[in-house]
Amino acid sequence: ALVRWNHAERGMIPPGEFIPVAEKCGFMPEIGRIVITKAINEAAKWNRAGIAFGRLAVNVSGTELREHDFDAFLFETLEKAGLPPQKLSLEIVESVILDDEKTGIAAKLRHIRAAGVHLELDDFGTGYASLSHVNPNEIDRLKIDRRFVQNIHENGDNSKIVRAITELARGLGISIVAEGAETEAELDSLMAIGCDQVQGYSIAFPMPHDKALEWLTARMPKKAKLTVLQGSLA
Repeated sequence: ALVRWNHAERGMIPPGEFIPVAEKCGFMPEIGRIVITKAINEAAKWNRAGIAFGRLAVNVSGTELREHDFDAFLFETLEKAGLPPQKLSLEIVESVILDDEKTGIAAKLRHIRAAGVHLELDDFGTGYASLSHVNPNEIDRLKIDRRFVQNIHENGDNSKIVRAITELARGLGISIVAEGAETEAELDSLMAIGCDQVQGYSIAFPMPHDKALEWLTARMPKKAKLTVLQGSLA
């Protein structure tokens, strides 16, 4: 789930413009809760309608996690919407878990994960977290940063990095997804390495909820039809 601001006068304002301002002004916790609530409510509708969407993933900042009632807010929102916790993932960056023991974030994340919500380490490979933080008892999925994915078919070093991360995750039993896959060549290289989950424009561009519902519905597995044969032979 991505945040976009469709301003009444200025039109669509990209997050790269308003998110840094919101962070400096202290508005991110409030904006984050709006995004989480809207996303969970929409996913709950899909779930009730039998739409196959896997899991909903939302980004959560350290500022949001430091809010004393964040976990209570999250559980209440899931319960009100009727979305099972297992259908939700929280994406956190490496810098958050570096500081987690001092701020109480670690205990909060353990509490959230124990309730069934998945945790994903976003932009993996660009921060400063040690491998001790890549723990299958604390993290469900690693997301390889897009800078290692772009032109991976032409960049031998990036290919080695992605292969190493993929093998590390596989050995630990952690799921993995490559971000920013945009071309067939990149997809082919990722598949050859063994990274079979991707996120990027090669799959779909960001879209509003109604278009996303159409996209998901069109790609739902078709149910097998039962054919009734006449007579005693089958």
